[in-house]
Amino acid sequence: MLRLFVAVDLPAELRPAVVRLCQSMSGARWTRPEQLHITLRFLGDTPEDRLSDIRVRLRQVRMPPFELALRGTGVFPPVGARRPPRVLWLGLDPAEPLRALKDAVDRVLGPDPETAKRGFSPHLTLARFPARPHHDLDRFLTEHAGFDGGSFLATSFHLYQSTLRPQGALHEIVESFPLPGDCCG
Repeated sequence: MLRLFVAVDLPAELRPAVVRLCQSMSGARWTRPEQLHITLRFLGDTPEDRLSDIRVRLRQVRMPPFELALRGTGVFPPVGARRPPRVLWLGLDPAEPLRALKDAVDRVLGPDPETAKRGFSPHLTLARFPARPHHDLDRFLTEHAGFDGGSFLATSFHLYQSTLRPQGALHEIVESFPLPGDCCG
C-alpha cells in the first residue's frame, strides 16, 4: 500500500517568512519547512496497482496557472467550537482558484468522501496540536491575524507519497503535473 496525497507546494522563496511564524507556541507540533504544502486531496492508503491509473487521470487536469497569497492565520476547529483546536493554519487568498483545481482533481479521480463530509477549506497547515493548545494560541492568532507572507504563481501540482516514520512523515513527489493554461483541451 502507498499513502498518497495531491498538493500544491509552497515555493522556497516564501518559506522563510512562514518558518519565522513557526516557533513561538508551546504544545504545537510544527510542520517542517520542507513539507509546507497545500493539500488538495488526501488519497490515503492506496494499492500499488492503482498508482498508474491515478497518474494517468491526474495528467488530464487542465487549468491555467494562478496567483496565491499567504494571508492571516486560523485554527480547525475554529475558536469557540465545542472541540479544542487541532490544526493551526495559514490562509490563502484568493481561495477560488484552489477550489477550482480541487474540483478538477476530483473530476478525474472521482468524488472525495472527505470533502463530502467536511467541505474543502484551502489552507497551509502550520502546526498540529496533539493535546489541548496552550494559552499561547490566542496571543498567536491575535498577533498574526494580519499576516502577509507574500504571493506566488502556482504553476503545478504534485502527487506525493507519504511514508510514516518515527521521526516524522517523509513526503516524496511521485509525479508533478504542470498547469499549462490549456483549460479546454
